[in-house]
Amino acid sequence: MGTLIAEAWSVGVIRHALFGMLIAGGTLSLLGVVIVALHLSVIRFTLMHVGLFGAAVGIALGSGATIGAFTAVLIASCIMGYLSRQNVMSTSSISGLFMTGSLAGAFLLLAGTGVPAMQVFDIFAGNILMLSRTDLVLTAITGTIVVLVFIVAYREIQLVLFNRELAILLGVPVEAIMMALFLLLGLGIATALRLVGALLVDAVILLPGIAALRLARSFGSALLLSSLFGIISTAGGFFIALRFNLPVGASAAMTATCLLSCVLLIGKLIQPS
Repeated sequence: MGTLIAEAWSVGVIRHALFGMLIAGGTLSLLGVVIVALHLSVIRFTLMHVGLFGAAVGIALGSGATIGAFTAVLIASCIMGYLSRQNVMSTSSISGLFMTGSLAGAFLLLAGTGVPAMQVFDIFAGNILMLSRTDLVLTAITGTIVVLVFIVAYREIQLVLFNRELAILLGVPVEAIMMALFLLLGLGIATALRLVGALLVDAVILLPGIAALRLARSFGSALLLSSLFGIISTAGGFFIALRFNLPVGASAAMTATCLLSCVLLIGKLIQPS
């Protein structure tokens, strides 16, 4: 195993992929705490479908599936955050609107422009081994932004997530914080799409957050555990994929699933009767 890792480490593409996975696992996983606390699981699923529409637009315009998906997810997260802030409709209704519209738009583009369907649906699979140095830098920048936001606005985010009424009484700009969290979530999902694909975004973002909140006793410990579980999931999945010649994204997703299952089982066993 050591020889295999050493040989793989000598390949630049594999080094970039590992660093990208570790950065994403350690930073983007913080967003899972936000998703779970605000019950935004539907939103993150919607943004994945928006990414599919963006990929179709990007290929049709010649800019590429990744750039199209990234741009569409960011724009959609801004609009969804604004609509939610203005109380135009419920979060679930907003999600239904964007999910239906993006899927319909994607299929209409496929039918009307002759865009190859397989290129569009590649966004669901992702390919971490195609990560370039530029992609790695952008992933690191995104991860740094996520961490800095949680450090700078730690108290405000904690209040908004777990006691919004108190946040309002204390003068915390709740609407602005919510808008910022929507933008941050869109940025994180757009970045994760490039790494592991839409179907496996949960391995990087959602599942570590769920596991962390099952064990954490404070907001700070939830963030730390989420980051730790994200690193374990991505690193474990990467080395399993390397050892057994398996897809990296799927291996990371299965590692995250097993980790969450173990956390749930441990919690059940130690729960007082």
